[in-house]
Amino acid sequence: MKIFLDVGAHEGQSLLALFDPKYGFDKIFAFEPVKQLHPILNKLTTGRKNVTLLDYGLWNKNAEEKIYSPGTLAGSMYPAHHDVDKNAFEICRFVSASEWFKANIKEGDEVYVKLNCEGAEADILLDLLNSKEIFKITNVMIDFDINKVTGKEDSERLVLDSFKNAGFTNYSICSAVMFGPVHAIRIQSWLDTVGAAKTGVKSQVAQFAYWLNMIAMNNRPGYGWEAKQFVKRFVPELVLKKLRSARRKP
Repeated sequence: MKIFLDVGAHEGQSLLALFDPKYGFDKIFAFEPVKQLHPILNKLTTGRKNVTLLDYGLWNKNAEEKIYSPGTLAGSMYPAHHDVDKNAFEICRFVSASEWFKANIKEGDEVYVKLNCEGAEADILLDLLNSKEIFKITNVMIDFDINKVTGKEDSERLVLDSFKNAGFTNYSICSAVMFGPVHAIRIQSWLDTVGAAKTGVKSQVAQFAYWLNMIAMNNRPGYGWEAKQFVKRFVPELVLKKLRSARRKP
């Protein structure tokens, strides 16, 4: 089973990348505890049988906690986060990441995880590491927003040191793998880097058809940049294939 966990789905910016047929995800779980974002996510995921939209977030325990500045890109559990309004919050539901993994992820699944949850990522990762559930992950892309929380500046180092001690290497740091003009393209940059995409001309043609459909629906920002990248990869491959075919002819 090929699975993607979008932890911190927000308005579905990452989902636009995941729907691309070149990835072929069997299941996509979108975690978003902020209620006001769900009408947007519902509209985006309606009719997609492989997508499960969850109205809670992952954390290191089962609890209800405040999210400050809910609905914004900075929405965080931490009032000491540099970019939140401490007076604006929503009570949201969270579940233990390790318990969720035990119940939903099997050994042998191919699992990709995007962690962008404005500080909760450190608690989630340590919970998964302590339970050893983290070793079910094929690759997790981490945005260490915990660095924006006053008093938590050492959390990234603690997590990475814990990874090293446990021998866990299946992770990517966002700044090293996220490239491109818009978020959806940056997500694909990461997935392509860690080998999540199918290869071959057939897959690239299916991808290009997907792009055209997204463009028609005005739902694919950055398509001009993508199209240029596609031509750079796809056209030379076709030319080489044609040359090889010509050489085989008597």
